[in-house]
Amino acid sequence: MSPRALSFVRAHGQRKPSNRAQRSAAQWIEQGLDQDLVQRAIDYERRWGDLYLPPSVFYNGGPKYLGPDLLVGRWSDGGYLEAGPARFSVFYDFLLGPDGAFGVGDIEFVPLYASVEGWIESLALENEIRSAANEIRKLRGSEISSLDFSTMSPFPGVSGISESWLIDDERIVFVSRGISFISGHPDDVVAIVYSGIPDREAILGLW
Repeated sequence: MSPRALSFVRAHGQRKPSNRAQRSAAQWIEQGLDQDLVQRAIDYERRWGDLYLPPSVFYNGGPKYLGPDLLVGRWSDGGYLEAGPARFSVFYDFLLGPDGAFGVGDIEFVPLYASVEGWIESLALENEIRSAANEIRKLRGSEISSLDFSTMSPFPGVSGISESWLIDDERIVFVSRGISFISGHPDDVVAIVYSGIPDREAILGLW
């Protein structure tokens, strides 16, 4: 992960180990869950389990903490892990796909980032940029067509799939499409435009 994300986790993260997956492993296997999936849950717990991070401005804050659970049925049958419980009641689950992608699932799985590290990188950037930007604009649905993305490049280090961080000489833009992919409503696409960031190369480590 980037120095930004590592600093964010050290400064704002809190870990409260529970060993939930290791304690549940035998029971999961007795229930007929795949042993490789159970091992993935244990490995995820060892790496990120019970890590509490500040909320995102999207997805009702995101997971309350990072930690695995096996949702017996369709998700576990498809090789998905719960990535962490929601902070508030939402109509989707936070999941890790068979390939490690971090995303949300309702009827289908929507990958947000290539890995849980991508989610953490995005949280860290969001936390840093919101405190540095002098102007923040929120656009939704058809309003986003007013933005010219042709001059923008992906922000380095954030492996977004349906979520995108973009940058040009004047702005940094976050585009969230995940809820729109779940709902099927184009108006659920949201863009946040950050501008007026003084000395942004130094603040954001863009050298």
